[in-house]
Order: sequence, then C-alpha cells, then structure tokens
Amino acid sequence: MTRHQLFLVARQTYMNRMKTFGFWSVVLAPLLILLVIFGITFAIDATKSDEKPTVAIVNNTSLTTYLEKNKSVGAEYTNIKSSAKAKQALRNDKIDGYLTSQHERYHLTMAKDAESLSEDTLQTTINQYYMVNQAAKLHLDTKQLQDLIQPPSFNSTVYSNNGKTSAGGVSSNAANSMLAGGLGIFIFIFLTAYVGMIAQEIANEKSSRIMEILLAVTSAGVQFFGKLLGVAALAITHGIVYVVAGVIGYAFVPDNKYVDMAKELLTGVDVGFAVMTGLLAIVGIFLYMILTAIISAMINDLSQVQQAVSPITYMAMIGYILTFILEGQPHNMLINTLSYVPFVSQTLMPARLGLQYANMTDAFVALVLEVIVLIFLARYGLRVYKKNVLTYSDGNITKAALLSLKGLFSKKTIDD
Repeated sequence: MTRHQLFLVARQTYMNRMKTFGFWSVVLAPLLILLVIFGITFAIDATKSDEKPTVAIVNNTSLTTYLEKNKSVGAEYTNIKSSAKAKQALRNDKIDGYLTSQHERYHLTMAKDAESLSEDTLQTTINQYYMVNQAAKLHLDTKQLQDLIQPPSFNSTVYSNNGKTSAGGVSSNAANSMLAGGLGIFIFIFLTAYVGMIAQEIANEKSSRIMEILLAVTSAGVQFFGKLLGVAALAITHGIVYVVAGVIGYAFVPDNKYVDMAKELLTGVDVGFAVMTGLLAIVGIFLYMILTAIISAMINDLSQVQQAVSPITYMAMIGYILTFILEGQPHNMLINTLSYVPFVSQTLMPARLGLQYANMTDAFVALVLEVIVLIFLARYGLRVYKKNVLTYSDGNITKAALLSLKGLFSKKTIDD
C-alpha cells in the first residue's frame, strides 16, 4: 500500500461525491428546512392579529373594574347583567367570551374562533381579586395583605459529576432535554447519510465489475481505506458547512425570541463538551463506515444495498432512541453501560454529558473504547473485505457474511 495511491483514491472518491446532487441535498436539506421553518414562523408572527379578545363579565361590576385596571391578561372587558344576554352577545359575535361568577366559582366560556387569551394569566388575576376581597372581609390593610401573599425567594442549582453547578428548574431541565435529543437526531442523520454513501460507493464498483481493473493496479487495502478516507472527508466537510452556516446565521439574524431560545439552550455548553462530543461522533461515524464497507464488499449488485445497510441503521437507532428516554434516569444501569459501548456511545454518551449525568472522564473512557474497536475493525475487517470484494455469490449476503467470519482472525491473508 503506497501513500500516493491511498490519497489518490481518497481524493477521487471525495471529488466524485462532491460534484453530485445527492451529497449537496444531504448537506443543504436540513438548512433549507430550518430556513423554511424560520420563514413561516416569521410570517405568522408578522401577520398575526393584534386585536384583543372582548370578554363580558356577568353581573359583577367590581370584578370588571379590577380586570380593567389589571393589564396583564390583554383583553377588553364589559359588564353584562345576565348570562342569557351574554350568550346572545356571544352568538351574535359581539363578544369573544363571557365570565360568570357565583359563590366564589368562576367559569369562562370562549368562542371557538375567539382571539387568543391566556387562561392561566386570567386565573392568576382572579386569584388576586379573590384574595383582595377576602382581605377586606378580614379587615386587613394593603401592607398586611402584601406580607401575607409575598412568597419566599427560592431557586435551585444542579451539581454535576464534573464539579460544576448550573441553574436548575423546569426551564433548565427542558433545555438539557432538548440538547440531548438534538444531539441524538443530528448524529443519527450523519450516520445514516454516510453509511448509505459508503455502501453505494463500494456497491457501484462491485456491481459494474470495475473492481477487477482497480485491483490490478492497486491493492485491496488502498481501495478499502482510500474510499473510507474520501467519505470521511465528505463528512468533515459537511460538518464545517454547518459550523459556517451557524456562525453566519448568528451574525446576521437579528435578535428575536427564537435566537434567544437557542442561546438559552446552549448556555453552559463549554469547549470541552463540544470537542468531546465531536470526537465521539467522528470516531463513531468512522466505525459505522468501516462496518458498512466490510458488509458492502459482500454485495453482488446494487439491489442488495438496502439489505446490507438496514441492520446497520437499526444498530444506530439504539443510541438514538435511548437519548429520548434518558432524562430522569441518571442511574439506569443498562443505559449507563450502553453509553460506553462502541456503535452506541457516539450518541448516548454526548446525551449523558448534555444532561450532566456523566463527566469528561466517562466520555474519555467511551472515546478510548471507540478508538480500540476502530483499530481492531480496520485491521481485521480488511481481511473480510479482501476475501469478498472479488467474490460473487448467489442468494442473500447473510450466508456470505457467516462464511467470511470463519476466516476473520486467520493469519492467512491476501497479499497487498
């Protein structure tokens, strides 16, 4: 195997794929989807109605006055003497809803096509009105009422295994959960895209019988590792495009609630986490590509590509699915163990890091295990590739795979 031939095959693979519509559709499709979602959301926000809903208060002048002074609900109020008149006004579209009160019980009726109204905010305002009335009955002054209803200060922090603390609470937990799920989706998309790409690359050459010509001037090792390096370079290019797009988008998109949500989601994500996640993902993708290359060498024609790729995709789905059930289970033995297992750890360990269920030492152990398996698979998988790349057999590839495993650890190999 010569370095010149290796990089020549890698460059050829890289350039051939770079020129295809399929590669750029994989790269640009998620960005276009995000742009479409952002555009639709922006258009909806720009064209939404600013009209306030009109709510009638049935025979309760004091409540009507209180709600009119309180601007938090964002509605217009009017007092109507009876429920019958309120229902009639609702049928005639003169009001959007009405509120009845009887024996300290309140009931809101809204039209189906009414302007939006925050029921939680309205309920909070009614609770305040109720407390004011109760305070008046108990002859409490304003200061006494404020002292009574003033809640104590409370906040929470989360202490992680790496010795760091971060804000706790519902919003923080939701952000961590979204980050873990997002990582799982992102890595899974990368895996499936490049698993299919390497399978197509090898299957194309084998089905066209061009492999015999290529191996006449190069070795199986050059073809095996050259194609892997070429597709790996495509994956790295793919990632760089996303980083550049993210930087440009961050610089030019004006601040809005969605940008603020993204900032909040990434709060606390340090350089160490980003680097470790990237390394786990890259080595994991390389693992899957080598495994795919080995299995693809057993393919007889393009019709068997799906049969070869499906089991690999199912394997990748294990970690992807587990990221969605990880939250709230920091001590689950099965999940914790699988987060160290290569072919699963590239998705599950970053998710555990994002949720602060694991520290950098745990991630480093998972990375070392991935590298060990990568070296093992590259060394012994090449033997299976050599044995099958020029072999054409009838039937499915399962039988060919089982026969190939018999000689996997044999010292007898085809000379380069």
